[in-house]
Amino acid sequence: MKNIGFLFAISAAIGWGLVYAIDQRILTKISPLTIMLINSALTVVIVLPFLFFEKNTVRDLSSMNKMNWLLFIVAMILTVVSNFLILSGVKLLGASPAAILEIAYPFFVVLFSFLLFGQTVSWYFVLGSLLIFAGSAVIIVTS
Repeated sequence: MKNIGFLFAISAAIGWGLVYAIDQRILTKISPLTIMLINSALTVVIVLPFLFFEKNTVRDLSSMNKMNWLLFIVAMILTVVSNFLILSGVKLLGASPAAILEIAYPFFVVLFSFLLFGQTVSWYFVLGSLLIFAGSAVIIVTS
């Protein structure tokens, strides 16, 4: 099962790389908000049919407690804001610099997982995320 997880994650990275390159071209003509609106509409059209086959979806939502609902809403708001910010970054900086800066997010995943949820992290995760963050900074400063 882990191998499939790695395959999915690598495939997502390839997909996002292609999306950023395409978005850079598209953003010369339209705004980040327009892309987000079209993306959201297409997501509904594409995902809605699958919800009819996935019977647990409604049950999963109805079984969430108040804290999970709050976290869910905060995560959705952050997703929208983050999508707007990265698309704006691609428009203003270009796909490569924006993506290099965004790839520093593992540092923040480790930091917030520790600070907000008390998740223990190994020094390997801390060191790796710091190296990613530092590498991103080096690439941006020297380019």
